[in-house]
Amino acid sequence: MLSNIEGATASEAVEQLFETLRKAEIGENGGAPFNLLSGNAVSTEALREDIAVETSAAEKRLIIDNFPSEKNNFLIVPKVMDE
Repeated sequence: MLSNIEGATASEAVEQLFETLRKAEIGENGGAPFNLLSGNAVSTEALREDIAVETSAAEKRLIIDNFPSEKNNFLIVPKVMDE
């Protein structure tokens, strides 16, 4: 599919990646022989409860003063993901 992109040229790094994938060991049912997510996922049981805590006026002012954007007395959080 990549080779069908107009103006695309061969890349040694991409070719090495595909060669590595071709050599990959396949486990039962076509999956990897190990858990790919081990160490990369967090169980919901390991998450702390989301609790609001009171903070000093000085700490609140420090947060507000250093926040990137504010509108109508609300702190505007930049969009992280776009669907």
